[in-house]
Amino acid sequence: MVTNPDSTHPIVISPYKFDISQFGDKEVSERKFVIENVSDQDLDINLIDMPSGMFKLELPKKVKAGKSAGGKIEIFDAYLTEEFEKSITIELSDAEKTRFTIPVKRTIRIPGQTASTPSPKKTK
Repeated sequence: MVTNPDSTHPIVISPYKFDISQFGDKEVSERKFVIENVSDQDLDINLIDMPSGMFKLELPKKVKAGKSAGGKIEIFDAYLTEEFEKSITIELSDAEKTRFTIPVKRTIRIPGQTASTPSPKKTK
């Protein structure tokens, strides 16, 4: 467990948890993030684990030494009305095969709705 997430090595993930919560009527379905390589070697990034069928994940395949790369996680429509706490795990190509597990959270609070009132479904 990391108590100071902005001092991790060999990468720093910002934000260190993906909070895709919705507070209000405006739908929130995605979160952008940045992976900064704070090491002196280029690193490949591989997805190890993610809940099946919940998210679309745009993850950089590689981050060069001393550089940053962006990504995005997006909730599939079927899960937009649900609250959850999940995680994704990535692995780096460093000698230790370092792994990071990133929490993914969704809370929904819409004025005028109670916890038992379902959120409106997204229509296309």
